[in-house]
Parts: sequence; C-alpha cells; structure tokens
Amino acid sequence: MLTVWGRAESSATARVMWTLGETAQSCKRLDWGGAFGGGDDPAYRALSPPGRIPAITRDDGFSLWESNTIIRWLATTCPEAGLWPADEAARWQAEAWMDWSAAPGRVIGQVRTAYRRAEPDPAELARTIATAAETFAVLDAKLKDRTFVMGEQLTVADLALGVIVHRWFRIPEALERPDLPALEAWHQRLCARPAYQDHVVAKVSARPQTLGMGA
Repeated sequence: MLTVWGRAESSATARVMWTLGETAQSCKRLDWGGAFGGGDDPAYRALSPPGRIPAITRDDGFSLWESNTIIRWLATTCPEAGLWPADEAARWQAEAWMDWSAAPGRVIGQVRTAYRRAEPDPAELARTIATAAETFAVLDAKLKDRTFVMGEQLTVADLALGVIVHRWFRIPEALERPDLPALEAWHQRLCARPAYQDHVVAKVSARPQTLGMGA
C-alpha cells in the first residue's frame, strides 16, 4: 500500500493523486504541509530532505519525493496505463515538457499572489497575467493539432501540466484573460476524466468570487 504525504489542495499533491487515479492504484493520503505542518519533522525530512510535499512511502520501506519524479515512477511501474511513451524520442520530449512545467507553475504563482493581496494592484495584475498568458501560449500552440500534449494518449506530460493550467482557469472572473482556445479545449478534455475531477477540480483552487481572496 502506498501512502501519500501531502494536503489535498496542493498542486504537487494533486498531480500525484491524479496519476494514482489514472493508474488505478490504491493509496492512503495524509494531510501534511501548509496549515497541517510536518515539513520540519525529522522523520519526514528523512523522506523529503527539503521538507516539501508530497512524498510517498510504501509498506516495504521504499520512499520517494518530488512530484514529477513520483509521476515518472508511477508511470513506469504501471505501463499498462500508457502514461509513459513507448517510443524513446517521444519519451524524452515528454520529459522536456515535464521539466518545462516549472515555468507556467512560476508565472501562475505570481498571478495568484497578485490577486490575493488585500488591495490588489491593477498594474501588477495586468503585468503578471500578460506574462502568464505568454508562457501558456507555448502550450496552446503545442495543443492546436492534438488531443493531449504528446498526441492522442494522455502521458506524464499532461500529468505534470494539468494542475497548473487548472489554476489558470480558476483566476477570478473579473480579471481579463487572453483567449487560448487550444489550451481551454485541452483543459475541458482533462475535466472529463474522473480522476482529474476527483483530485484536481474538486480539490484545487475553487475560484474566488472577488479579488483579494481565494485559494
């Protein structure tokens, strides 16, 4: 049995839980990190040296940390799910998209910081949204002629990026966001997947009604 250490609303935890759902693996999840604390616990630092979430453990003592690494491991241990491209070239391309996910993760974090301020600054909001839109446009261009990032099959590339894009579509409606139609269509396809609904849509970033508040 796998144990996932991480609070449900965390982007990093959500993508691991989503992957577990796609691979139909059972697990138990422990609320950890953020308001739940535990990141500085010495026993947890032995699992995740930086104290970040999530980490996973197995009953036989195996443990792993860093969400994208966990996703890769889950994909390789459940090849029947088809999340790890069989073609070597496609696999390396998927790895590149996984590593690139740090860029949209960073810019959506800046947008969220801007709109969650007690008194949001319009100039900061406009600047961070423009930067985020420019970054997400890279993925929008990739998705124009395909169902998922690597083609017709959901892969680790989608799993690394899907939660981040969900946060983009959950920024307050009052904020003007440039149209990225291929990205939005991809997001809707992800929303049709039960595991994405259970672990991302239902858990991560309910849309705030007004500026200066929200997840």
